[in-house]
Amino acid sequence: MIQQGAARNRSPRRACIGLLLTLAWVADPAPVAAQWRVEAWFGTAFNAGSPLTIHQADQPDIRMSANWSTRPWTPTWYYAGRVAKWSGPTGFAFEFVHHKIYLDNPSPPDVARFQVTNGVNQLILERLWRTGGWEYGVGVGPVFAVPISEIRGQTYDRSGGTFGSKYEFGGGVLAGNLARRLKLLPFTYGSLSVKATISYLNVNVAEGNATTMNYALHFQYGLSLQSKP
Repeated sequence: MIQQGAARNRSPRRACIGLLLTLAWVADPAPVAAQWRVEAWFGTAFNAGSPLTIHQADQPDIRMSANWSTRPWTPTWYYAGRVAKWSGPTGFAFEFVHHKIYLDNPSPPDVARFQVTNGVNQLILERLWRTGGWEYGVGVGPVFAVPISEIRGQTYDRSGGTFGSKYEFGGGVLAGNLARRLKLLPFTYGSLSVKATISYLNVNVAEGNATTMNYALHFQYGLSLQSKP
């Protein structure tokens, strides 16, 4: 009799547990199917002026207020690409931006030429969101640079063709972006993106190094290919 009573007491408990598990399963929404995207852009960037400091062994530092341009088509192109994984309204992405900067106000003979082309290569890990047809995100990552300069008659050149450049670690970047897409074909969209980047650069010159900040506003246009969600 005692065992039968205990069994009867356990039955309501099991029923309650089963009911709670059922409610939890019903209340828990099905996982959102992941959507993958591959995106590529051309574009350009507008750069704010910033201080440039050049250090060389056994020489006084050169300090100047630098003006920068991007020159998106010569001698190498400005371009960017991104792989993103979306889940509902949020996503993660890895983006590569081939940015470039040229010193527009050199001061020979001390600074005859200074540029980072081939380029200011930004590798950015991003967190993305979308709402109302707009997509936006923030990111951070390292910069790998190909500096070219002629300082006090000494040349430093890490270029050597598109695939022959010698990249060096050049600093870090913070980025924010805003984008809009327009459907062209199934799974194919046109993409317009505005990106703001703040980069700290520390690159080599002959017998020393140069430091500067790059504040850039990027305008990008291209294609966005996506998987079926």
